[in-house]
Amino acid sequence: MKLLTMLTLGLMVAPGLALAQDEASNFGCYGLEQNKELPAVEGKDGVFFRINADLRMAHPFSDQIVADLAALSEALAESGTTLIYVPIPTKSVTMPDYLPDAASLYGFDLEIATRVHDDILERLAAVGVVTVDARSAMLDAPADDLPFFKADFHWSASGARETARAIAETIRGLPGFDDLTPAAFETMPQGTDIAFSGMRRILQKHCTGTLPEAVSTIYQTEQIQSDGVAEGGLDLFGEAEASIPIAMAGTSFSDSPINNFPGFIAQYSELEVVNYALTGGNQYGAMLSYLTSTEFQETRPKFLIWENPIYNNLAQYGDQPMRELIAAAGRTCTYQLPSVATDTSVEVDLSAYDLGPDDTLLVDTNRSVGLEADFVFRSADGATRTKSIVRGARLARTGRFYMPLTGLWQDGAQSVTFTMSEPFASEPSIFACTTHTLEEKS
Repeated sequence: MKLLTMLTLGLMVAPGLALAQDEASNFGCYGLEQNKELPAVEGKDGVFFRINADLRMAHPFSDQIVADLAALSEALAESGTTLIYVPIPTKSVTMPDYLPDAASLYGFDLEIATRVHDDILERLAAVGVVTVDARSAMLDAPADDLPFFKADFHWSASGARETARAIAETIRGLPGFDDLTPAAFETMPQGTDIAFSGMRRILQKHCTGTLPEAVSTIYQTEQIQSDGVAEGGLDLFGEAEASIPIAMAGTSFSDSPINNFPGFIAQYSELEVVNYALTGGNQYGAMLSYLTSTEFQETRPKFLIWENPIYNNLAQYGDQPMRELIAAAGRTCTYQLPSVATDTSVEVDLSAYDLGPDDTLLVDTNRSVGLEADFVFRSADGATRTKSIVRGARLARTGRFYMPLTGLWQDGAQSVTFTMSEPFASEPSIFACTTHTLEEKS
């Protein structure tokens, strides 16, 4: 009973509880469960599942994250953008018929895992965040065209297509859709291709037989004129026109050209999609790159799709990333603070302002190439506290950094010094992001 309680909470059991001895591998695989690189189990018909992600049932999604997503949605809505949050479900709740019997040894319970997934969607919907149930959508994928690759955790074109269909259906029912001019898109198969799979490469080291490759039908979506003449391929790389109906930020699920995810959304919604997804950017990379960019600040989309695997913990890096998105999405960073700049730093005297933990500082470095920024705060008695922002190497160098004024002293900071990992191209500007005028708070 004690073990079952631990499993129900989504905890992984010891490696000794491996595949049952009577479940022989069809590919001569051995030691997959003990593989430190990527613990996995072999399911039915050559389908493999990651133990620490696909068989996990408890996905971190705190009440604070729900509230933050609601605040982000509201901030975007104030400028006419509707956020659509799309959590990508695990392979286990999407393809449960292919799970091995040994999945139960790791505490996996399909009913509980499905309820956890649905609970996240319900909690977001309760605070007004638009979501899409990709799990239910992918359950409708044809039996001969699986929504996920067998030996990889990414979805196939089939999974992307069914999710795109659900997203488009949601968009068509949202306010503002009827105000947009529809466009006709046509999607045509272009043969088949094999996607790169890091997961398959890792698993193959432990198998004597050749594992299933990530083979998928390739599709291309093009916009067509009313006379049937194609206008050209979709703009999937962030080259925005004067107006953007749909912008998309996400992970490798959205960034991979082999699944045509943006193209399917365009076809079913009859709206252009501009893709800002980023492979290797984890849960925040694409959204931070896009929302802090000049492109977003100057040309905001009508709909913004944020795709994110459900097992990505949005609280992993504290409050800074989400607070940064909320500040960048809104229009509260309007008060420029007087500053003193040198070649390597900018200092601001904060003592005249009653800024607190609900406020944020924006430093605009005019597209400096630096990816690391330090904020050194000083208290009235001379104590210092450093808060840092480190952008991944794959993130766009937008030069904008937002730092929430949390984690400081009870009476706030008296000053802040801002430095970067690279020299300033020109003198940075520092703004206070606040919902109150600083004149009222001085």
